Amino acid sequence: MKEELTPEEALRRIGEVGRRTRRPARVVGLLYAVVGLSTVVYWPVMFLGPAWSRLVAGVAWVVLTVLFVGYLGGMRVQDPEVTWANKTKGPVTISYVVLVLVVFVFGTFLLPGEPSTGWSAALIALAVCASVPPFYAAWRVLRAER
Repeated sequence: MKEELTPEEALRRIGEVGRRTRRPARVVGLLYAVVGLSTVVYWPVMFLGPAWSRLVAGVAWVVLTVLFVGYLGGMRVQDPEVTWANKTKGPVTISYVVLVLVVFVFGTFLLPGEPSTGWSAALIALAVCASVPPFYAAWRVLRAER
């Protein structure tokens, strides 16, 4: 049952194993980028958009969350950068939660019923700020050497 490999075959198999171990981390990095982009879109839609767009954004947010958490839970390959980004008390998670709460409080309690351009711009700026932690996590995960 001993298998003789040529050097080329051995390198090809090593490359396949490398691709299989890098792929899950890349997908997580891309998912973080999607969460960052979704954050920029979600909050303005929720506070400035019509009722139908709020429903679509809410459903899309729930689906994205389920996919993200499901993929992370099913990952079999442990990656140091992914582990760092997913820490419950890590800087990405804490800063994202705090910034999302800031956007929520601003939109719920401070934003007037008919916001002017300045108020809308402030909301969009806060949404962009809230997207920075997942974009940073995506950048770290995708640029890591594997």
